[in-house]
Amino acid sequence: MLRTRTVALISPSTPFLQAAVTAMTFEGHDVVAFEALTEALSAIHNRSFDAVVIDVSARPPRDQRSLANIVRLVGKDRIWIALPLGVSPWASDAEQLGIQHTLGVPLRPTELEEVLTYLQELPVSPSSYDAEPAQSRPVHIEDLPNNRYFLAASPAMMRIYENIRLLAQVDAPVLILGESGVGKDVIANLLHKHSRRAAHPFCSVNCAALPPDLLESELFGYEAGAFTGAVKAKPGRFEQADKGTLLLDEIGEMSAPMQAKLLHVLQDGRYSRLGARTVSTADVRVIAATNVNIDSAIADKLFREDLYYRISTFTIQVPPLRERREEIPYLIEEMVKRQAMAFHQDPVYISPRMMSILQEYEWPGNLRELGNAVIRMQVLKGQESSISDIEAKVLGKVAKVPSCGKDAPEPEVSVNEMRSIVRNFKDQTESRLIQQALEEARWNRRQAALALRISYRTLLYKIEHYRLKETRLPIRYDMQGGGSSLPV
Repeated sequence: MLRTRTVALISPSTPFLQAAVTAMTFEGHDVVAFEALTEALSAIHNRSFDAVVIDVSARPPRDQRSLANIVRLVGKDRIWIALPLGVSPWASDAEQLGIQHTLGVPLRPTELEEVLTYLQELPVSPSSYDAEPAQSRPVHIEDLPNNRYFLAASPAMMRIYENIRLLAQVDAPVLILGESGVGKDVIANLLHKHSRRAAHPFCSVNCAALPPDLLESELFGYEAGAFTGAVKAKPGRFEQADKGTLLLDEIGEMSAPMQAKLLHVLQDGRYSRLGARTVSTADVRVIAATNVNIDSAIADKLFREDLYYRISTFTIQVPPLRERREEIPYLIEEMVKRQAMAFHQDPVYISPRMMSILQEYEWPGNLRELGNAVIRMQVLKGQESSISDIEAKVLGKVAKVPSCGKDAPEPEVSVNEMRSIVRNFKDQTESRLIQQALEEARWNRRQAALALRISYRTLLYKIEHYRLKETRLPIRYDMQGGGSSLPV
């Protein structure tokens, strides 16, 4: 019994598409054709394909990222690629990504027969990539204080969650590493929540936000009169976090003298307030976090190696958002729900096209940047302009303008610049047409509106918008005849 498979065909070539579509539909397979990788990728994000056939024999512009994402979503064993003759970057990209099935151009019947036979042997659901299909992937969402929450929907974050539950049961220091905005403070909060110290305070201090002198008083506190302005005593974070957890955020930015003082406290658990003669004991679990490359900082003598070993009994590396793109739809759904509640609005609808753009974006600011984008979409009701900057970076990295000479370099124009050029051209053309119609009607606005096939009110608006003014021809007097005449 023949089994129906869903196949994505990607080719700008009509003959290639016709040959492949005809053969596959004749065998009963469901075929969806696309002209470009980006168009196909958007569809693959929203539905399951059993196989993908890609034709790059005409040497289209290289799109390594889209090809890699298709391989990631569909699986390298389910992709066929028709390569151009000779040396091509597409060939090296296919080899690097592990694509083994290649086709010739034009398509030979024997090649199509091999593809069709292979399709019959494939299981229906994609299983050749390490992640589960999005619709069946487990998602863990856990609320935290101050309207924070932890969400895991990728294998990497689910592993981190399991590690958090294990590490929470021991009182050893943990170092959380990751780029800015990945949610290191959320990980620290979750560690505290699952620990035996959860009933006691969770305190944090940003080591990069304070100069060394202020950071010392912030951590250890001070007595009245310890320095100018110290009118009354103040407890430090170590004291406030007694029996609880203290997060030292951005510890990689801490000065060398402050690192030495912190190391001393962590070694024997004792500290003194500034200006105090007594010694206090710290019963605190310390969690440190940084976006600094600690190995490089140690090599450059910017971070103490002995302090590193003291704070890194266990280490959690949080991956950036671009390495867990499958989580983006779940994160957006949760963010939209919470922002809609905060703004007392209905949740904004995110179209499949917009979701695809958001999944393809690199997110250098990670969760923080994604959260800001969701707020813009929620407030602006999902208008595509709310993420125009992201769209430009994803879809319009380069729009080429024809060069003026054989060897002249082709300037690169961004999507926003191209839109501006098109908008200006449209405005200039419309302005000239309206000006011409007005002059032909001798500035009879109602006649000009009829000629332009627009309403009288619209014409008045356009005249004001383009700042059009009536131009009258100068009158030349005939001195001999006493009359006047228009210039010839």
